[in-house]
Amino acid sequence: MDFADRLRATLAMGTTEPADWRLCDADFARWPLGERGVVEALAQSVLAHPKGRLVLLAARLDELPRRHPRWLAWRRDWTHRVSCWQAAEEDADQVRPMLLWPGRVGLRLLNEVTGAGVWSTEPATLQNWQADFDAILQRSTEGMPSTTLGL
Repeated sequence: MDFADRLRATLAMGTTEPADWRLCDADFARWPLGERGVVEALAQSVLAHPKGRLVLLAARLDELPRRHPRWLAWRRDWTHRVSCWQAAEEDADQVRPMLLWPGRVGLRLLNEVTGAGVWSTEPATLQNWQADFDAILQRSTEGMPSTTLGL
């Protein structure tokens, strides 16, 4: 099973109950965010609870709209629940592929060439991953506005 398949499986787990997701990657190029099933899984898990949220953290956000237009359209309608952050330039190399459902499950890609990664439900591991995510997020800036204004 490759990284994208494990992402789909993890997101499917989140459709059964409300979830807060943390997604992290340099540019989300290898993620299946544009797939209808993935967008529907995120919608079910994030929107099923009044406080459900999705936080996306990237080193660069410029490729995301081009690669994942379906996800972008969904996000536009739910911008109050979905936030996108761009890591500070000095932290960009620390942004590693990770999906985290805090307190439940996490998936972290360790080797982008082979697709080797770690799937964990261990509370201590999930807390460490959340701390890593939060440390970069604190120095990040909000990016990718949900709408563009202009003439």
